[in-house]
Amino acid sequence: MSAIRLMIVDDHNMFRSGIAALLKGIEDFDIIGVASNGEEAIEIMETHQADVIIMDVKMPILDGVGACLRIVDIKPGIGVLALSWNHDRAEVVNMVRAGARGYMVKDAAPSELVTAIKALAQGGSYFSKEVSVTLLGELESSNRKKNGVNGIHTSPLTVRELEILEFISNEFTNKEIADQLYISPRTVETHRRNLIQKLKVKNTVGLVKYYFNFAQRMTKNSA
Repeated sequence: MSAIRLMIVDDHNMFRSGIAALLKGIEDFDIIGVASNGEEAIEIMETHQADVIIMDVKMPILDGVGACLRIVDIKPGIGVLALSWNHDRAEVVNMVRAGARGYMVKDAAPSELVTAIKALAQGGSYFSKEVSVTLLGELESSNRKKNGVNGIHTSPLTVRELEILEFISNEFTNKEIADQLYISPRTVETHRRNLIQKLKVKNTVGLVKYYFNFAQRMTKNSA
């Protein structure tokens, strides 16, 4: 497997340097560039190819939303992982609409950052627990209204099913999900089978694709 090429974009030098030092010690990670704002990141993209970009949301000159829009246009499908000190609904919505496939809070554990990077490099998505709670809160609000934008139901799934689906998309095992939700692994497995049947997909990969598409659709409808 070839190394995952990374770019780090953050306007705080200490944070940017800390992330770079952390990731340089991870096998199969290759940092191809660092930038202090979106414009610098775009300039680096003109001569270097990144697989995953770790992108601060609030930056001078060109912020994370503007940079993400332009970078995704340059390289569709690139994994942009947004980082922020908060998980404000508007920030999450705007970054996902701009093309980000992941969103994490900056005080997350280093191991979670590594997990997120690998998920995006493989074409998946990753939303930290705090961000997922924000998204699920939006879903509950939409479900109370019964209909989403243009009269279309937001999702055929219950809030609990979406919560489990989010854990599955982040590669949690049945036992890990059970521990998080205080239910039995057998109950999680039942939910997993029901989700596959309800969504008419073949396997876990299909579940992950559904969750990512749902997250994008929901943020567009919430804007």
